[in-house]
Amino acid sequence: MKIGIISINMYSKYLNFACPLHTFAFQQFLLKKGYNNTVINYQPIYFNGFDMKHPYTYYKNCLKTLKKANPLKINKIKDYEQKKKAFKKIYKEREIRYNKFQDFIDNNYIKTEKCYNSASLEVESLDYDCYICVTDVIWKNEPHEGFDRGFFLGSTCMENKLKISYAASRGVNFAKTEEETKEFFNYINDIDYISVREESLKRYIEENSNKKATVVLDPVLLHNEGFWSKYVRKPKETEYLFLYYVVEKATDTIEEAIKFAIKHNLTIIEVTDRPLKYGRIPKSSKVKHKYLYDIGLEEWLGYIKYASYIFTNSFHGCCFSIIFQKNFFVGKRNGDKVTHLLEMFNLQNRYFNNNIEVLSTNPSINYDNVSKILEEKKNISENFIINALNKKVIKEKNYSKDKKNQRYKMIYVNKKRNSITDKFNNIESYEVEEQQLNTGENHLLPNMFKSNKYIFSHWIIYILIDKDWFYYIKDKKLVNVKDYNNEELYEFSSNDLIPYFSVNGIKEVVAEVIWKDQF
Repeated sequence: MKIGIISINMYSKYLNFACPLHTFAFQQFLLKKGYNNTVINYQPIYFNGFDMKHPYTYYKNCLKTLKKANPLKINKIKDYEQKKKAFKKIYKEREIRYNKFQDFIDNNYIKTEKCYNSASLEVESLDYDCYICVTDVIWKNEPHEGFDRGFFLGSTCMENKLKISYAASRGVNFAKTEEETKEFFNYINDIDYISVREESLKRYIEENSNKKATVVLDPVLLHNEGFWSKYVRKPKETEYLFLYYVVEKATDTIEEAIKFAIKHNLTIIEVTDRPLKYGRIPKSSKVKHKYLYDIGLEEWLGYIKYASYIFTNSFHGCCFSIIFQKNFFVGKRNGDKVTHLLEMFNLQNRYFNNNIEVLSTNPSINYDNVSKILEEKKNISENFIINALNKKVIKEKNYSKDKKNQRYKMIYVNKKRNSITDKFNNIESYEVEEQQLNTGENHLLPNMFKSNKYIFSHWIIYILIDKDWFYYIKDKKLVNVKDYNNEELYEFSSNDLIPYFSVNGIKEVVAEVIWKDQF
């Protein structure tokens, strides 16, 4: 069986340490069990051409375009200005961190050479018998973007193949409307075997559908300390408190870490995924302190393994603390994934809030009970994925009904844009008032444009799938305009049928008039 893995892996905008590691952990688990597999090099729908190595340059260029095209988007401009400024301060450190991440991926991943996105997975074939979507918050509803079809294994190239979700999580942003809820369940209805990471998501699925879901461990917990120690780089520092926080400002985590470090005479090693030059520990705290941004995955694992204590608000910070059997405390975090993890291992007392005073809490954890629970959960998790892989798809499904129900803008243009991604400003165009259904039953309109020098020859068609444009070529296939190599385009006459496009994610279909000499 050839298995393709799709997950958040190498495209974490903030270079989150967990993203490459949980994908690597799952791939290694399958290899250990005798299943050959490949990580699909996949850019999430929210990636938007982000420059991983130089975010400063990315935001700088975005601001130029945004201010020129839409100066009224004050909040977005302000947000981009702040990010540009922050990443400028850590320009060199970001380069170093990025290179270290890439070295780990290049040296340890088995992955596709080509990079895919939700649009390209609609028109290109991948030769896998089974697809597995794997943790982390892959089932979130991204603001302004929606759900990522690829993370639900809802792409055309995956149709009628074995589909499995492993430890999927929905995060904080989720379905808020009836339409979004319907879309979510339509996606997961096509997944043959579902496992999730949090009990709340299991309940949500089972209470609102006829699908069953199994709660399993995050992939990093499928391996023991011995496995992860092979990838650890031992730090020079000793007798330190490791402070690792993500996403939120983590004020409570930082404040409690400072108090604890002072009491126990420890140096704080501060690490975050936020673009900070000097960290968030104020000089006035008078605690011994070292802030690090330009570290890689092996160094991050090393700081966890050899820490005296760990303070974190990170889910995977907790996971690796458990793996290395560290004494750790946990600060507030949006969502329920951290609290669910602590409840799973009966470690609720590690979560401090206004009712728990860390300085008076026993800093030591009895890992005997934790280890027993971990082994039990490992067995459940391993049995789920092995059993799912040993089964087959029950019956084939016809996907054409959903695809034909898609509606898209139909636009006729007289003059090709300088770039196919340009807007239709200053170009003669006509947009059909009513959106078209993708049934293959609608006819192209007669040419409505005029020319004094030329006569109408034919129409050519290109379509927008998600955010990528594709030409409709002579052999009735779609070719990304970025990869277009002068293939002959299909020539349409007026009143010809607009084809049924056997893809998802159609946003626009454009018919461009092609003229010819009168003589």
